[in-house]
Amino acid sequence: MITTDFSRTFLREGYDMSEVRAFLADVERTITGAQTDPEKVITAQKATDVEFTVRLRGFDQEEVDTEIDRLIEVLRHLDDKRAQRSGDSVDGVGVSDSGQPVVTPDTEPVEMPDEYADFGTPEAVDQILRSMTQEKE
Repeated sequence: MITTDFSRTFLREGYDMSEVRAFLADVERTITGAQTDPEKVITAQKATDVEFTVRLRGFDQEEVDTEIDRLIEVLRHLDDKRAQRSGDSVDGVGVSDSGQPVVTPDTEPVEMPDEYADFGTPEAVDQILRSMTQEKE
């Protein structure tokens, strides 16, 4: 499961929560193979280069950075598999003979740690919503 439950900062700056959530959703779609548009596929390099807006009452920067570092390793594995299937690679996305970006869907399931198995399930969403509601009370 991709961690989306980060501590929030109240009297100091942290990463913009909506940007972090949107980015992690894109990573999750990439990992599961749901994202096939080469422009929207998150590669290890894109994850390394990502920059979030810093705001008061944002997500704890250190926690988010730690999760992204962990996800970069998973993305590197996927990038390597895409590069092997398509020959060359540019930013982890395969390139066709004509030079156009190509993302080939995984033909075999990606080996994911058990902690990622229930990301996006109704139970995980309920848990996230409960934790968000508890923070506001």
